[in-house]
Amino acid sequence: MAATLFIGHRFQVAKQQGDDATKGIGNSCHFVNGRCRFLIQGRQASAHFSEPPEPETSVTLTLTLPAGTQVESAWIEGVNMYMGKIPVLLDQEDQSHWSGWFMLGSCSEAFMKWQLRVNLKDTTEPTYLYFTTET
Repeated sequence: MAATLFIGHRFQVAKQQGDDATKGIGNSCHFVNGRCRFLIQGRQASAHFSEPPEPETSVTLTLTLPAGTQVESAWIEGVNMYMGKIPVLLDQEDQSHWSGWFMLGSCSEAFMKWQLRVNLKDTTEPTYLYFTTET
């Protein structure tokens, strides 16, 4: 037991050392103040909303991705309540920027957790971006 704890501690310390600018960032994120940062194959990416998402309101999503990254599809799903798949209609603006809109449906839950799934071409794992709404 003690050896397992020691090895676990050494692993955590090793992961925390270094001054990498992307330390602690993975291929998913939680929006804070309408923005989030994540990694795509080790390269930085970001997303932001034009305004805080609210049910039955059109919201623009902008993705800044590593140059040449292609989005295959994107949709939003409720985490704490099934709301179906809400499409995010993204268009490529240039080599690194994608923009599109979505509209969340209203539901009986006052507090909703959502996940935005972004599927990228030539990538086996989707990227998940999480956010909440409160009515």
